[in-house]
Amino acid sequence: MPEFTALTVQNLSKSYKLYHSRFERIKEFFHPFRKKYHQRHEVLKDISFQLERGEVLGIIGQNGSGKSTLLKILNSVVTATSGSFSCNGKVTALLELGGGFNTDLTGIENIYYLGAIQGYSKKEMESKLQQILDFADIGEYATQPVKTYSSGMYVRLAFSMAINIDPDILITDEALSVGDIRFQQKCYRKIRDFKESGKTILICTHSLSAVKEFCTRAIWLHEGVIREEGDPVFVTDSYNAFMLSMITKNKLNQSPTNSSDEAGDLTELLVPDHFPDLIWQDLKECDNYGTQEAQIQNAAIINRSNKKNVHELIGGEPIRVFINILTKDKISQPGIQLNLNGQFGNTVIIMKSYHYQQPIIFKKDKKNIVAIDFDFPCLRNGRYSLSFGLQTITDKIEQQIHWVHDGLIIEVNNAGAIYKTGSQIVVKEVSFSILE
Repeated sequence: MPEFTALTVQNLSKSYKLYHSRFERIKEFFHPFRKKYHQRHEVLKDISFQLERGEVLGIIGQNGSGKSTLLKILNSVVTATSGSFSCNGKVTALLELGGGFNTDLTGIENIYYLGAIQGYSKKEMESKLQQILDFADIGEYATQPVKTYSSGMYVRLAFSMAINIDPDILITDEALSVGDIRFQQKCYRKIRDFKESGKTILICTHSLSAVKEFCTRAIWLHEGVIREEGDPVFVTDSYNAFMLSMITKNKLNQSPTNSSDEAGDLTELLVPDHFPDLIWQDLKECDNYGTQEAQIQNAAIINRSNKKNVHELIGGEPIRVFINILTKDKISQPGIQLNLNGQFGNTVIIMKSYHYQQPIIFKKDKKNIVAIDFDFPCLRNGRYSLSFGLQTITDKIEQQIHWVHDGLIIEVNNAGAIYKTGSQIVVKEVSFSILE
């Protein structure tokens, strides 16, 4: 392996035998003619790549694409079916919550225990012990059995252990998705220091923003093969576009309400503002909850300027969101809520009719279509969702009649440089000047 190469993966493949039952496994083992009762499931198919020292590689992909299996092979937890890999330097991995811990041992005992597995002597670990404990910040729990730890304590100790034994190559698999925000920020600062010191990092994550910010290279795994490899922005944008197309395809394959008589009736209800191209999204498959005294059944979104349906925006467009609500009984003091959610589940904007002092009056036993007009904000590129709520307030207590999660999916796709700054909300016009 060349001096500056940290990791080389050549034609790596991994497959498993799948049996319908334990009995078939036994039958195959004892069959006199070695009859096969299993099916071969290929998790990884001929994976090859090379990682240089100082590089940060992000691996993305859907669940089941082989990401975790690849990382487990590289950390010698799982054996590859074929192919090979070689590492130049000490490797430490944080693959799963509490992975490698002996839950009956205390936190301090586990530090020595895991250090021995990594090849460090007790004396070497003694010199690192205080640094590990200070970073983990678990206080008196360091002397308590690990089985008494919360999930946050697990990840604090595990990450502190992994990062503070000074490995040459660090491998992490969604480990930082657990823990409070302050500890996550602390971990990312440590990863930055690790990166700036010329160490090699391999991150498996669903956080595309983390890949764009921290990684120098990215790999998109799809069904066990490398679909894209290269610049993190290009790879993550390609993955985003693919996921959006899959969502659109799945929705088109569902029974479309816009082609039914019901969709036609909904559109006719919009007179005098008639929108012939309006596409209604059926919301019955979305996650929802509430008392169900009334139901949010359909939603649609248009550009108010051209009255066309939209699913891709650049920011700043005047839009109108339609919500079709079927009311069964009279609702006292109803209110409508619209949430704009980021691609990682964070709420970007909340709009409530209560806050804007705009009363809503519904007709009983009829379809009521609510129109919400606003200028779409300037947001960073990515996928967003719109969630809808119908509430009532009695004695200043808000009760949820019906809430629908992620009813509409939209994509923000703007080529402007300001949309690549990493900021969640983009300010379009800013003046920079030097005062005389």
